[in-house]
Amino acid sequence: MTGQAAKAKAAKAHNHDDVYDRQIRLWGAEAQKRMSTARVLYVNLSGVSCEMLKNLILAGVAAVICDGRVYPEAVRELPSSFFGAEEMEKIMNEVHDVSNDDDDEGGLAAEAEGEEPTAKRAKVTKMTVADAVMPKIDELNPLLHGRNSIEERDLMSLPREYFGEFDAIVASRITVEEVKFISSCLTESGQNVAAAAAAAAATGEVEGKEDTVGRNTLFIVADTFGLEGCAHLDFGKNQTYRREIGKDKLSDVSKVDPYVSMHDMFDMPLCKVKTGRWDKVVPRGLLLQRLLMEYWGQQRTEVQKENGDHDQFVDFATNWFSSNNLSNNDESATNHVNLSQFASIAAHPEISPVSATLGGVLGNEVIKALTGRGEPANNVLLFDGMDGGCRSFVLCGEKEL
Repeated sequence: MTGQAAKAKAAKAHNHDDVYDRQIRLWGAEAQKRMSTARVLYVNLSGVSCEMLKNLILAGVAAVICDGRVYPEAVRELPSSFFGAEEMEKIMNEVHDVSNDDDDEGGLAAEAEGEEPTAKRAKVTKMTVADAVMPKIDELNPLLHGRNSIEERDLMSLPREYFGEFDAIVASRITVEEVKFISSCLTESGQNVAAAAAAAAATGEVEGKEDTVGRNTLFIVADTFGLEGCAHLDFGKNQTYRREIGKDKLSDVSKVDPYVSMHDMFDMPLCKVKTGRWDKVVPRGLLLQRLLMEYWGQQRTEVQKENGDHDQFVDFATNWFSSNNLSNNDESATNHVNLSQFASIAAHPEISPVSATLGGVLGNEVIKALTGRGEPANNVLLFDGMDGGCRSFVLCGEKEL
């Protein structure tokens, strides 16, 4: 290494310590080092995941964005500082103007000569949500420039081993089928890691393999709807942590227990879900997230009726409760859902304060997983904007209790 290169490296390290000084004093240099080498995959940006993205980028955690939805249509109602309303309106107007130009003589002439009309070229090069957000991410934390990236492939076409490369995965506006796909891929990856760890231990080659031996990928599925929010968290079967028991004091190492995989959480019949002795019925927030995930999945595949979103949702939700053997007839029940009123929330689910609050809580859960400091929220978090409360409970079936 030349003297000039060594000076540049030293200056970069000095800048790194200056930027993250407060975090280093809070979590320690080793914890910050883990965060600075970590990567989080974000699947479909939402208000809550954008809040997590912002907080973790500022903390030094690199991001990979998997969101091929069309910008700005997909995020026009998203409560996020990443996507400004004026900027989106400007792009929409530009697209509209380009489309109108296709009818002029120049557009017709180009088409006659065998060239693509301007509007068609615009459609081919249309920006995705991931494309739109990446420059803003790089601007937030220049130290991560070059480490953030975009995943352009479709989620369900990604190699099964791909997901295990990340320290955490945060997903929103995702279907149950996609959740189970990612979870099964992570389970396979964990089994492969365990096999590699056993082989390394048998041959005495553990040294130098700290990045793979015993690695877990935190998987979070989070959504908000009106004044409520719900998140499922799978920390991985081998996740360990140490509780904070006083100033600069940590407990002995513990494992997340009981452990229920994300696949098993979503495979569990809701009518048989048990959340402990405090809930006599399935919590309302849990019901609403599952209902919306199924509804959004249907919207992707079915043609929507004109001016029929309200009735369509009510019909879908009524059938969903029935097919899941759930009753929604008792209006005095704590988990009762007025489907006619909730239909408007289903169409416009996110509001800024709820997304920001739950996103802040979940961002802290990612940091817990990366650093191993603090007891994780195992395995469901519910946020209620009416009282500002955020509680966690273990979602399990009758057998696990």
